[in-house]
Amino acid sequence: MSAALALAEFSAKGDCFTQNLPRPQSLAQLRQELGNKLLSVDQLRPPEGLPTGISTFDNFLLWKGIPKGEISLLYGHPGTGCTSLWLSTARQIHAQKKWVAWVNSDWELLPSHLVQKQLDLNRLLVVQKPSDKSQMFYILQELITSSLFEMIGCHLQLMDLKIHQLNKLKKLASLHKVALVIISSARRLRNHPLFSLIIDFQKDFLTVRRALHRPTPFHIARDRSETQLNYTGRNIYENFMRELTMPNDGSKLR
Repeated sequence: MSAALALAEFSAKGDCFTQNLPRPQSLAQLRQELGNKLLSVDQLRPPEGLPTGISTFDNFLLWKGIPKGEISLLYGHPGTGCTSLWLSTARQIHAQKKWVAWVNSDWELLPSHLVQKQLDLNRLLVVQKPSDKSQMFYILQELITSSLFEMIGCHLQLMDLKIHQLNKLKKLASLHKVALVIISSARRLRNHPLFSLIIDFQKDFLTVRRALHRPTPFHIARDRSETQLNYTGRNIYENFMRELTMPNDGSKLR
């Protein structure tokens, strides 16, 4: 076979081969073909959160604070720092000229205490303790659907809300982009999957038990047998408690 004939045959085969290759598509055609498989810019952004003002905590979480549109659980007994973290977050929200709400129960927020801790009472709604525990669900539902508040908090006892009620509140929080924060010492809630963020407060340490895309449990604890702190480094716990201290009078939140 002559060189010219071989070249002609190769060129013919090449033409057939290139005809079988997919032709380049325009961006519009690709979008139409892929449809809902494409992610929007908003879907690629980290979920929105409300900074607590505690850098150790905020830097660990993907939300950089308490997640909006979700339910968070601060698990612990009085005096362990649950309410302190909620109040610290409320201060950050007030600094942005936005509103928060709290529903009183066995844990009450007193006006004199809130003024002392420098919360803006003009942007805080405190609902009195319901006379009937069954009213708690409807109060929280109304607060969430009002879309007036960045964060809503309350303390729950063991049977104040049923799980199906919490699930409904979670859907409403997601719809209205509200951070609902439950404070409780009920053990049945401690590891429940309906909470996007779970923080377990103890006397000398706290544990992040659940957090989106983060290694959990994450401990912030004092190792009394060593000069270091367990898992997270020497100064983490001390820094956390220091940042809960009021900047002016130096007194810690309750």
